Amino acid sequence: MLIIDEKLLEIDDLIDEVVNEFMKKDEVATYLKAKKTFLSDDTLQKKIAVSTDNKAYLAYRPELKQLQKEIMTNSKVYALKLAENDVQEILSALTKKIAQSISTTISIDENLPLKGGGHHARHH
Repeated sequence: MLIIDEKLLEIDDLIDEVVNEFMKKDEVATYLKAKKTFLSDDTLQKKIAVSTDNKAYLAYRPELKQLQKEIMTNSKVYALKLAENDVQEILSALTKKIAQSISTTISIDENLPLKGGGHHARHH
C-alpha cells in the first residue's frame, strides 16, 4: 500500500519541475510543431485513413501499396518521425539516468528506430 508522506509529495513536485523543464526543450517545441503540421494536413490525414481502413488488403491491391509508400515518403510524416525520435532520445537518456541512480544493473530499452546503425540510420 502506498503511503503518502512529505517525501512522496516532494518527489511529485520534483517530477513537475522535470516535466516543466522538459517541455521547454527545443526538441519538444519542434515535435509539437511537426505534429500540428502533420495533423492539419487534411489530404494527408485522408490518405492515412484510407490506408488504415484497407490495411488487410495491402498485399492484394497495388494502389494501396503505392498509397502507403506515398504516405511514408511524405515530408510531414518524415519530419514528425524525426522529431518523435529526438524527443524519445531525451526521454531515454532521462530514464536511463534515473534508473542508473537506483542501480547500475537496471537496463533500459532504448528502442530508437532512427538512432543509427543498421538499416534504421537517421537521414538528414
